[in-house]
Amino acid sequence: MQFPTPERRRRLPANCRWPLSLVLVLVTFFVIFFAYNSPSLGDSNILSSYSLEDIKPSSDPRHSDLRRLIPQIYKPFIHPITAESFIGDNNVEYKLTQPPRFTKPLGRNVLLLDVDTRSLDGEGGMMRDEIDYHALTPHTAGMLGHYLYVRRFLAMIHGYDYKFIQAPSYTDRHQTWVKVPMIREALKTYDYVVFMDADAVFNHHHLPLEWLFNHWNITSETLIAMALDPSMDFNKDEHGNVNLNTGFIIAQASPRATEMFNIWEDCVTEDRYANCSKWRYEWSHEQAAFSNYLRYEYSGESEVISLPCAEANGYPSRAELGCTGEFVRHFWQDKGQTVSALQDAVTQYTTLRLHEQFHNQLEHTLVNATDTTLPLQSGEEVVI
Repeated sequence: MQFPTPERRRRLPANCRWPLSLVLVLVTFFVIFFAYNSPSLGDSNILSSYSLEDIKPSSDPRHSDLRRLIPQIYKPFIHPITAESFIGDNNVEYKLTQPPRFTKPLGRNVLLLDVDTRSLDGEGGMMRDEIDYHALTPHTAGMLGHYLYVRRFLAMIHGYDYKFIQAPSYTDRHQTWVKVPMIREALKTYDYVVFMDADAVFNHHHLPLEWLFNHWNITSETLIAMALDPSMDFNKDEHGNVNLNTGFIIAQASPRATEMFNIWEDCVTEDRYANCSKWRYEWSHEQAAFSNYLRYEYSGESEVISLPCAEANGYPSRAELGCTGEFVRHFWQDKGQTVSALQDAVTQYTTLRLHEQFHNQLEHTLVNATDTTLPLQSGEEVVI
């Protein structure tokens, strides 16, 4: 994970290991009780000009709970929902092209959803009671990254809800199809459902979904938004258009959206679309079904939004495909990178907080002996 302006920030080592992350977090828990300066959140390039919110010591024992402390690491960095721009990786500026529609947090009207039909209770699995970090699976790392983004141990950063559905298995099609009915069911409870495959991650944890909704022009008419795949022949539908990738889905609740998801699930019956049954097991399953049929039927203005592949698909090491995943990274061919992404999501923010705390406490931590000489002359001393 790269910082927005490389020349203005110190990057963390690419080979950072999880124990370092844990040490940094634990140390932060001790230093976080000291007073900080109030944050200035007006600058979109917030990771280079951050400051820290005032966190006062308290006798309340709840404040020693990890559930209360961990969110404090992230809150000072949160990007304003209505900001006109955002500075991304490699100092690229992304500007809103219209006034922001979303001006207030959506909170728990948004669900970030994980879905899987497997038990995930094997070594390093998400549902195992205890896991060895060195056995952490990429699948688990991806899901923990999703949970980190919205919930943070029951206290809120962005304020959205998170659910993992252990879904029943299909008997008549590939199991990737299960996301379709599960998103539909979630839309009965939530206004917006954001589904992510386990190998898809948020690149900037301080960037709220509301800003992305504004950037991508999600409107009241939007039923669904998905990223385009890389423009390659095998990623094109029967009309020659690039497929939409179902690894990252934004869905908005409405009767028409429910109708669309019902038709999508029933596509393989061929009651509506001839030849759709081929996508029961043939790659790319539900993705191909939507791209070949549904997106042409639901073609009203803003109903189906195609997100740029460079912003919501792929990852930097596949930049030659034009898909670098500025906001959402999808590690389709290198799923192990989800572990590094989780490490970065914890380490980079914690490191910046520790650095700020060090400077806030310079009168206690720094001994400036540069005005002396070595060896020390008669009468010179360094008071430590």
